[in-house]
Amino acid sequence: MHVIDRVTSNPAGRAAFKAVQPVIHLMRRMAHPNLPNELTASSVSYGERQFSIVHRRWSETDQLAIDQCFKQRQYDMPVGAHGILINNLYQEILAAGRKPLIVDCGANIGTSVLWFSGRYPKAHIVAIEPAPDNFNLLMINSAGLDIDCRHAGISGTDGRAYIECEGSPMGYRTNYDAHGMEIEMVSLPTILASKPDSQYTPFLLKIDIEGAERDLFHNDAAAFNRFPLIIFEPHDWLLPGQLSSREFFRFHADAGREFCMNHENVASIAPRESLLNTKGIKLSQ
Repeated sequence: MHVIDRVTSNPAGRAAFKAVQPVIHLMRRMAHPNLPNELTASSVSYGERQFSIVHRRWSETDQLAIDQCFKQRQYDMPVGAHGILINNLYQEILAAGRKPLIVDCGANIGTSVLWFSGRYPKAHIVAIEPAPDNFNLLMINSAGLDIDCRHAGISGTDGRAYIECEGSPMGYRTNYDAHGMEIEMVSLPTILASKPDSQYTPFLLKIDIEGAERDLFHNDAAAFNRFPLIIFEPHDWLLPGQLSSREFFRFHADAGREFCMNHENVASIAPRESLLNTKGIKLSQ
């Protein structure tokens, strides 16, 4: 139960809240004069970089997304030899005069996008989010950063599909069964075609699409294998019996990629010869 619900669950609490409510609203307007009452902003940081994340005031899932990224640091992976490899690849791309390309599939309101922007400040990010309410906040939170926001879902092929929400703003899922609102779908090859190799090099692909990954890897997965690091959240726990992550793990195994974990996320890492010489490198967090 939300704290305000607890306070107003009895007559005395309701009377007290009603008395102080005008003062609360005034303080909110003074703190964030450009935000409507249903929105607020939270300050977060990565190293020396500071961000202000606009989110829904009463949304526990928005706060959860912020905490997962900036308190639990769930995308702070991989570590050890694999972490050194990824950091070296990032620097090699920059040294070659190109921008590391990050594609965030399921960007939600932008918390993961801001995390990646803080972690890899010279990267160019494509942020893909199909839900209109989340996308509006994503646009606000991405303002002024090197982020290309796409209001679409990710799919194995370009086209149209539908989106429905199961319980919370973190529960949007695309489908081809005409359930929900019709939306645009875009494929990873199409995204990569819009980012020329002369300027960008695929670097990191994040996939958190609430079980829709079941249909994502059915087609040619060569575009996915161009990314040395893929961070993937499987959803078999959410969709038992549907084998939603099977095709991803088939791709991972067939491509000979290596595997690490952090919280809910799996890191799929393209093999590099340098990983065979890891003597003296601490391999655990």
